[in-house]
Amino acid sequence: MVETLIPTGLLPENFKTVGSQLHENCQKENRNAFVCLDDGQAISWQALFNFILKVTHFLKINGVKANDRIVVLGENTIENLIFYYGIQAYGATYCTINVEINQNHLLEMLHRLQPKFVFCQEGIGLDTTDVSQVGKWVSYGSRLADNGLFKGLHKLSQKSKLDPVNELEDCCVISFTSGTSAQPKGVLHSFSNYQAIAQHQIERWKLTSKDRILEFRSFSWASSHMLSLNPILLAGATLLFSKRFSRSQFQKWIETYKPTIIIAVPTVVNMLLDEPIKNAKSVFSGVRFVSCSTAPLMPTSHQRFEDTYCVPLVQLYGMSEGGVIAANRPETRVIGSVGTAGLYHELKIKGPGNSELPRGKIGEIESISAQHAHAYLYPDAKIENIRGKPLKTGDLGYMDENGFLHITGRAKDVIIKGGVNISPLEIDAILTAHNDIAEAVTFGIPDPIYGENLACFVTLALNANITNEDIVAHCKTKLTEIKCPKEIMIINEIPKNDRGKIDRRTAFEVWRTKNFS
Repeated sequence: MVETLIPTGLLPENFKTVGSQLHENCQKENRNAFVCLDDGQAISWQALFNFILKVTHFLKINGVKANDRIVVLGENTIENLIFYYGIQAYGATYCTINVEINQNHLLEMLHRLQPKFVFCQEGIGLDTTDVSQVGKWVSYGSRLADNGLFKGLHKLSQKSKLDPVNELEDCCVISFTSGTSAQPKGVLHSFSNYQAIAQHQIERWKLTSKDRILEFRSFSWASSHMLSLNPILLAGATLLFSKRFSRSQFQKWIETYKPTIIIAVPTVVNMLLDEPIKNAKSVFSGVRFVSCSTAPLMPTSHQRFEDTYCVPLVQLYGMSEGGVIAANRPETRVIGSVGTAGLYHELKIKGPGNSELPRGKIGEIESISAQHAHAYLYPDAKIENIRGKPLKTGDLGYMDENGFLHITGRAKDVIIKGGVNISPLEIDAILTAHNDIAEAVTFGIPDPIYGENLACFVTLALNANITNEDIVAHCKTKLTEIKCPKEIMIINEIPKNDRGKIDRRTAFEVWRTKNFS
């Protein structure tokens, strides 16, 4: 594991091992741990615990030690979750890779991880000709069909208790950032920092064993671990999950399985606004709140969602390596803000020369926290310690007088027009405030006079009746002259990356192709 000295203030309080959390959940009423919305299959905490004992037995007889890496390649399934909790309950390291997005990087990422085992789901379209040379590959099959690894697990006896082989600061999970063109960074999480994040979610969302969290994002992203997988374990709640979001099934999921919390992203929020659910207030009557993260949500969209669905929309802000940096509470949410500093987080806004800025001033967001991951794992296998040090997020923002954090953009996205720094996110917000504009992306383009100027792509709402001239007029009434875009183009779809985040770099490349081809 990474050798680093962790100050006492950067350790979570009242730490519980994964195994002890699982055991506690078995002592409560026979509540479901997971329900798969795609096929209706469910598994209770007690049945999950029984599988966990078998997984830990398998790892022990195969000589797996703390910090040994087990890669799990598969979709959102109950089997995948059994390994997620089982590997960590034993005390080894669960490693996850999004196969769909990282096909081109998979071989390199496996070499970087040097796993002891690779547990792989059949039928996920993976050509193992080249990649199977790394680690011992095992097809894990199905717990119900009694095939693959599960066939062997069924034959193993169950131990009376779990004896984890890890220490508090050993590595529990290695995930990867969502890079697609460049090599994604590996992020090494410790058992302690993952516990700190789960504690934050319990505190901020007031989670109890009665909560039912709906999750449709991939389990291969650290964000799903932070917001759903780890908190439901600590709370003894129930996870309702699907392989992916389905607009056609979404209302049925809510009416049938009655989630109390729905974890969403801005793309889904905008889809639900573009085509609202009928009888929305009645359908969402049992939902405590909907969370929204991974990308900025325009304040106008936020307010429209709450007006339409009559349920709080709660924004938060996190990073794979930083945990949940800031988050709103449902009862005190502030529209336009991602909330106050997360549990164990010390936030600062930094300006030129690394100076700390006062409330209301925009600068780079910096954090130090028990939620921080331990280290980065780079393609050359180099490990860079980050825990215990200030984490520079690369995001710009400010703290208001009440301590709520507002994100204003990415430092690298700032457009410098004639010496004036302009945040593209500000222009996006002005554009989407118009009822006929669904989404917008602003980016910098070369300008012979100003050095840089502003260009925008916009998509229109259903039944919109607006022209380029109308959009220009709208901007002139809301923006100073220097912030008005030089070019505005109505297009069919805003460029986004595989995580559904608006991709300004790709937008610029599309613009350049149109203008210089």
